[in-house]
Amino acid sequence: MEIYTGVIYPLVLIVAAVLAVTGIVTLLYPPAHRVLQWAVSATWGAVGVHLVAVVLLLLSGSSAGLVLTLGYLLASVALLPLLGIGRLGTPEAAAADPDPERPVLSPAQIARVDAASAAIVAIALAVLAWRVLIILETAA
Repeated sequence: MEIYTGVIYPLVLIVAAVLAVTGIVTLLYPPAHRVLQWAVSATWGAVGVHLVAVVLLLLSGSSAGLVLTLGYLLASVALLPLLGIGRLGTPEAAAADPDPERPVLSPAQIARVDAASAAIVAIALAVLAWRVLIILETAA
């Protein structure tokens, strides 16, 4: 539990903060989209490490509520596909869809869509990680 509270949980919070800040910066300055893409990759990794750490804690005999804890973990994983949602507006994605009314976004619009979703997902991930921490600490 000490590794989780001392390393894993702070890592998730730091990555969420970096994701939120890069999302806001990209909203204001769309050419920062490349940096946001790196932050998105780091977020996927941090959520994966968080997931594995919590599952190992649960399997090691923690008396935490299994259903609620796993529900929060699944919610954090379910948020990840929202990162990079701007890709649905690329010309390639529009060409693959037979709907002639499907919009095609400019690169700046794609960057802003990704930035807004990154800021929202970052806040949600931080809240979900906090809830998992509360559940695990209560059970300890």
